[in-house]
Amino acid sequence: MPQVSIQIANRTYELACGDGEEERVQELAAYVDEKVGELRKQLPGAPEIKLMVFASLLLAEESREARGVAKAAENARASATDSAETLATALEDLITARVDKMSRKVSGAA
Repeated sequence: MPQVSIQIANRTYELACGDGEEERVQELAAYVDEKVGELRKQLPGAPEIKLMVFASLLLAEESREARGVAKAAENARASATDSAETLATALEDLITARVDKMSRKVSGAA
């Protein structure tokens, strides 16, 4: 199992991760470190643990919002699919009715 070295809040952590996940883990750690850095500017002198807790809460909020957006997008997609299927059925019924009407006209004229 690969090891990756990350840095958050001026501390280095050695973590194990899945094969090929090293770069992603480092990207995520950099994002967490960025959040901690932003908080450090907003809350000068705050204890590091408090900054880490706040960063965790901010990231959890982002995650929750993203899940909400994804769910809304999935619901919209499902609704659009249902609407498209309803429209396709209505068009098929209309075409069938027109073809039947034209067939009756041709049969009546013959």
